[in-house]
Amino acid sequence: MAQEEKKRRGYAVGVQMFDWIRERGSMYVDKTEYVWKMVSTDAVNFFLSRPRRFGKSLLIDTLRCYFEGRKELFEGLYIYDKEKEWRQYPVIRLDLSNGKYYEKERVHGTISSILRDHEKRWKTTVYDEYNYDDRLKNIIHAAYEQTGQKVVILIDEYDAPMLDSITNWELQDYIRDRIRNLFSPLKAQAQYLRFVFLTGISKFSQLSVFSELNNLQQLTFDPAYEAVCGITHEEMLTQLKPDIELLMETLNRDYARYQLHYSYEDIVSKLKEMYDGYHFSDHFTDVYCPWSLVNAFAMKRIMNFWFSTGTPTMLVNVMRQHSISLQQIEHISVNLRRFDAPTERISDPIPVLFQSGYLTLKSYNPLENEYELGFPNGEVREGFAYSLYKYYMEDYVGSDDALGNAFKRLRRSDITFEQFVDTIRRWYAGIPYSITDKNQNEQLYQSLIYAALMAFGADVQAEDQTSDGRMDIALKLPQAIYILELKYGKSADKATDQIITKDYAVRFAADSRPVWAVGMNISEDRRTIDQYKIVQVK
Repeated sequence: MAQEEKKRRGYAVGVQMFDWIRERGSMYVDKTEYVWKMVSTDAVNFFLSRPRRFGKSLLIDTLRCYFEGRKELFEGLYIYDKEKEWRQYPVIRLDLSNGKYYEKERVHGTISSILRDHEKRWKTTVYDEYNYDDRLKNIIHAAYEQTGQKVVILIDEYDAPMLDSITNWELQDYIRDRIRNLFSPLKAQAQYLRFVFLTGISKFSQLSVFSELNNLQQLTFDPAYEAVCGITHEEMLTQLKPDIELLMETLNRDYARYQLHYSYEDIVSKLKEMYDGYHFSDHFTDVYCPWSLVNAFAMKRIMNFWFSTGTPTMLVNVMRQHSISLQQIEHISVNLRRFDAPTERISDPIPVLFQSGYLTLKSYNPLENEYELGFPNGEVREGFAYSLYKYYMEDYVGSDDALGNAFKRLRRSDITFEQFVDTIRRWYAGIPYSITDKNQNEQLYQSLIYAALMAFGADVQAEDQTSDGRMDIALKLPQAIYILELKYGKSADKATDQIITKDYAVRFAADSRPVWAVGMNISEDRRTIDQYKIVQVK
């Protein structure tokens, strides 16, 4: 692609309309092979769960344009020559993602408004506006009779009403009943339907949608559809190569005054570290978050985009209530049956953290039929840690400035590790009693410093498995590696002795950097570090 063409390349940030993107020649990664795979099978009903900002709405709109027979939009894409007929079907799209569902009146008003648009189009009569099932059934019949073609139903973010009211149990019960009523005709009207496609973040077992549609083909964990949304590494290196080159050229020009220079390989590596790492089957195909990648190309910067669109306050609150630490969720093993548990009253945040995109599949043990979960990439890892850290420290304004600045100075070797520990000591001393009174133990203090270091972008691991146990925290700096062991109401000597006795440093035998054991003891009375000891162990 010529230089001028690269400069003119457009990025439809936030736009989920396939026709809008194609008509303007904006960047589009071809997903029509997956569309063809779905529409050319014998199956009719499909369900796909993917995290927010992952291109579900764009996929829905691509299906809309295909079933409307708009062949010209698909020129140059995989499906263009595969489809020979390009037949036009009546399409009914029910987009539940744009409404607000915080009270019963808003729930009814939003759903009724969505149906009303289709009733106007197909000129149907409404006898009872609260009978969503009759209203949708009448729309389907009218569309079928007026066109002579079977009807296509596209439902975007079917679970949005439930997610909006996740902490209001009474409202959840009402919404569950209303949504079940809305979708109930889909099974009974099967003879009039050509294709039904639902997307959402999660599968709410208690919603009974899936018992109503017991012939749904689940695509969520199907290896054949792992990359139906998002962007694979191969797609990025081929279809988006001009965008990578333009990003590289822009960064090199803008950062020349800082004496920074990036190669093509450097940019690919940084994009992968920040935005790659999502997996949706045991094939573990690497998938990039499309929202972040498109924003990076549009703004010509590699930074946190996805997490800034929303923070998991409710989930962090559940973690805090049930004493689930950040360290525990980083290497947790689960059976996929855990994701089918009713979620109207969340006591286990792990399924929702996965379905929302904060965690992803990392490895699979076929003997136990279990997956290990973890953060997909640096963008989510740092963003979630910062959200958790700020949630814990909500009443201690400014604490992150002191600790964060001290960490930056430590990374530049402007201060010693002893001085950094002294900052941690003062930071611990300022933590509100409302936090330390509830869970006064070494895990709490370990969780707080770990979340803070992650939020500051540190190269840090917690509960890292060694041949003889798990070390609390391993902090890697350019000049050295520090193994931190925290004790509560014991002694710094006991903490460093554990690091040495269990030979935690062997984990870094191949690393040329020196390794230091840092033992810290938290005083039960003073609620901060009363002793620390630093010993070089490699």
